[in-house]
Amino acid sequence: MKKAAGYFLVQLFFFFENIALSFLLNIRYSRNWSVFKSSVDSEVGGMTFLQQISLQKKLLIMMVFLYIPLPVIGWIWYEKTYNVIERNAIDSSVQMVNQVNTHLETYFTEVQRTMLPMLASNLTAAFLNNQSDDPLERFELSHRIETELFAKVVLNRSDIYGISLISDRIKATSSSSFMMAEERYKSYLSRLKASGKFSIMGLEASPSNEVVSMAMKFSPPQSHMKQGMLIVDMKRDQMVSIIHGVQFGRTGFVWVADSANQVIYHPDNGSKLQTVPAEYLKQMGTKQSGAFTVKSKQGKKLIVFIRSDRTDLTLISEVLLSELNKSIVTISRISIVVLILLFLLSMLAASGVVYSITKSLLTLLRLMKSAEMGDFSVKAPHAGSQEIGSLFRGFNKMVEEIKRLIEIVHVSELREKELEVRQKESLLHAMQAQINPHFLYNTLEFINSNAILEGNDKISNMIVSLGDMFRYNVQNPNGSVFLADELRHIEAYLSIQAERYPSFSFDIVVDRRLAASVPAVRSTLQPIVENCFKHGYEKHMARPEAVHIEGRISSELENCFELVIADAGKGMPLETLEYYNGLFGGDGTDPQREGKQGLSSIGLYNVHLRLRMLFGEPYGLHIAASNEQGTTMLIRLPIHTSKEAHSDHELPNLAG
Repeated sequence: MKKAAGYFLVQLFFFFENIALSFLLNIRYSRNWSVFKSSVDSEVGGMTFLQQISLQKKLLIMMVFLYIPLPVIGWIWYEKTYNVIERNAIDSSVQMVNQVNTHLETYFTEVQRTMLPMLASNLTAAFLNNQSDDPLERFELSHRIETELFAKVVLNRSDIYGISLISDRIKATSSSSFMMAEERYKSYLSRLKASGKFSIMGLEASPSNEVVSMAMKFSPPQSHMKQGMLIVDMKRDQMVSIIHGVQFGRTGFVWVADSANQVIYHPDNGSKLQTVPAEYLKQMGTKQSGAFTVKSKQGKKLIVFIRSDRTDLTLISEVLLSELNKSIVTISRISIVVLILLFLLSMLAASGVVYSITKSLLTLLRLMKSAEMGDFSVKAPHAGSQEIGSLFRGFNKMVEEIKRLIEIVHVSELREKELEVRQKESLLHAMQAQINPHFLYNTLEFINSNAILEGNDKISNMIVSLGDMFRYNVQNPNGSVFLADELRHIEAYLSIQAERYPSFSFDIVVDRRLAASVPAVRSTLQPIVENCFKHGYEKHMARPEAVHIEGRISSELENCFELVIADAGKGMPLETLEYYNGLFGGDGTDPQREGKQGLSSIGLYNVHLRLRMLFGEPYGLHIAASNEQGTTMLIRLPIHTSKEAHSDHELPNLAG
């Protein structure tokens, strides 16, 4: 049935596809519309009626004819998939119960092998042949059996509760209770069929624990045809642990019954089930294994049973089918996808009905292609049909609206670019405010002259360095500078700081000629070095110790120079480091965020923004590390060719 449904679906798809292609090709390439129309009228009756109704009704009629088979196909599909899933669930449950049964058989076989040496023992034969009624002699023989045979097994096997040996005179010796063994002798003897084979007798209640009894009648070679019985009482916990290792769904379980249909173990402690229900026995019959379903308050239950020939036990598993059929949800989703595909198929079939408007649609497609190529002067013709006319009018309005919006967006972008350029120029000028150089230099020269006359070289050196800094700052703010210029400027700044703080030292390790070919932005290094003092030392009430500046060519980026600035301060919190690197990693279009962190107007973000504005990505700032041992800042700058570099830059010995 499933193959038939699939075959029907494929045939239905190709049928409607052929109709649609036939309509489109005939309408597209027919030179005589009346000839085509007459041929269609002769082949398909009733088309004149369809031409007189609206497109919406045409589609509705086609949808009705297409949707009739959909529920039938969906129902067949669901039934088949549900049956397959149910069959797979049953097979899986049967395999799991088989595994449990195999483990139980292995366990009982192992216990039986442990008992075999005991059957061939001379003490066992002596006990069975003993015809004396002397209590003392019987006690001594029983004591030897218990200590030499039973005790070894019981001590080595914690799962064995007790072992009992009974003679045909119904005299017993036991590691647990010989009286209980003698009481069970006749009952077990009637149930044992063959000699020399262990059989499980069922659940027995002991004073301290519930045990599963296993018995065998035998005749040792030394006993001169005297027959005895060996009873092994095993703790039920070992069997329970084997059963608990298997999970059936969310609430499924396995329980065990003996050959007399008495329940040995059931996971529901509150259950009053003592024997296998009659309904189960009726379904099981004489079969060795199988599966069936029963109704319960929770829903439909799957019952799987296996009768073991080796142990005479019956394993029964119970699980709700609803728990095993969760995969039906996946099948339902597949069915939804199939329904969507069928819906698309119906749309394709409905396109054959609207053949009369395909010429107009092709015209509209051509116009849309022209509009897509940027020609917004196209106009759709007026059509008499209500639907096509509305479509053409909507197209014309759309083209006009797009044209108007493009003009608005273009003007807005030009204004936005103009405002952005002005804003950046204002930012650069605001950061490079000029000071009246004439008055400043005369004043500094006067102070320097007095310092020399007084013999104060320290003040003189500071004045010279300060003058170099001011002279650099008041130069043309829009003029180009190179890294060599910035290094000279920052060396003057660090020299002043070295005079202020006797504990402070600095060193600058940069290739001088290479620095002359690396373009930079004016006042790039000073804000970063100032942060070393302000946030690395002064903020933590620490004396400035050192600033190290080192330059290198990047090994990761082409034509990129990396300048490393490191201090020995206390560093910054991890949150602050991540915030800065997140700010540096963006496009630099959110300057308001830095204000929330309390940055100054010439802070790190502004330096990064200026570098990014002039050089673009990936140039700018990045905090490589910051901890209790200090902060390491990385500046990436482009490298120009030798023709573009300053040939006259000569750096002095950059050491502090």
